[in-house]
Amino acid sequence: MSLNFEYPNDYLSYINNLKDNEINSENGYIELFPLNELEAINKEYETQKLVPNFIAIGTNGSGVGIFINKENSNIYSIPFVGMEESDAVLLAESFSEFIYKFENDDMEII
Repeated sequence: MSLNFEYPNDYLSYINNLKDNEINSENGYIELFPLNELEAINKEYETQKLVPNFIAIGTNGSGVGIFINKENSNIYSIPFVGMEESDAVLLAESFSEFIYKFENDDMEII
């Protein structure tokens, strides 16, 4: 399976400079998957089959995935169990906005 997707520059810059894939804030916890593991992780979660317009890039550690929409690079949350595109919740319109909101605002990923 090939993800065949050009990741947004803000995401690549952030993930390539990340020392710890786990990020904690007052809003909770997220784990961003290592870039070199995304293809295997997305294959394991069957994202291409279940949510073909999305790529999983992380998790909240409680069964909810963090996804990039392949069409517009918006960031969404989707529960891993019963994963369907209709369950996608928009978190931010860019990866930079997502990180900013998670670290500074009241954004809960549920």
